[in-house]
Amino acid sequence: MFRMQGPLVSQRTCALVLVALLLFVVALFAVCRGRRVQVLLAGGVVFWLLGSWLAGPLVSIAQSGYDAPVEPRMAPRMAFILLGGGTEFDESERLVPQAESMPRIEAALALYEVCRRTETVCKVFVSGGDAQRHGQTEADVYAPYLLKGGVERSDLVLENTSLDTYDNARNVDELLRQDRYDGMVLITSSLHMRRAVLTFAAFGLHPQPFVSSVRNPPSWWLPHPEGWFDSEDALYELVGVVRFYVWRWLGLY
Repeated sequence: MFRMQGPLVSQRTCALVLVALLLFVVALFAVCRGRRVQVLLAGGVVFWLLGSWLAGPLVSIAQSGYDAPVEPRMAPRMAFILLGGGTEFDESERLVPQAESMPRIEAALALYEVCRRTETVCKVFVSGGDAQRHGQTEADVYAPYLLKGGVERSDLVLENTSLDTYDNARNVDELLRQDRYDGMVLITSSLHMRRAVLTFAAFGLHPQPFVSSVRNPPSWWLPHPEGWFDSEDALYELVGVVRFYVWRWLGLY
């Protein structure tokens, strides 16, 4: 019933992990005056590998266990939780969902349609604020696509204040407490799913994961822009998982 999406190129506006790595190399270059040549060579090799054959293995590690969509179990009262994946301006300067967000919307529509055939309650929760400061929240931008795709207005719940995954889990948890649901499904991309599941579990929520898109990147012998995009996204999520466990250890979660 559900098909796996092909590779998607990241639209992240700032390569946070790669920038941090570059700054680390620059700092080493400034400090290690006697070994600057070695630092430059090592840094060059690392960035070469990240843009070439390391991209594929890093993505595979980051989405391990969530590299294929699994059809969820339906129940009489269902809640489908769609996590925002960003917005962007198209050629006409209209604010639209980012490329990797469209499969999430399509997955929510497909699941909602299946639910409506047999179940009593089918609610779609869209969680996402204006983290990119584009002037409109992700939830508000995605809503027309869901309504046009067949979601009843009474079945659509917008949570438009979240700025990160922690906010998603916390704010959705507050909304879910207002009603009873027999089943929940969490919808996001394969790379983001592990961190999302961990964060929702920290709030006592254990929805069924449904990956809307799976990254299948090739690896290159020579550096390629898509290689750096894929490596950045994979490292961003892996660092996020490590950060989750550190914050949990510190009692911040």
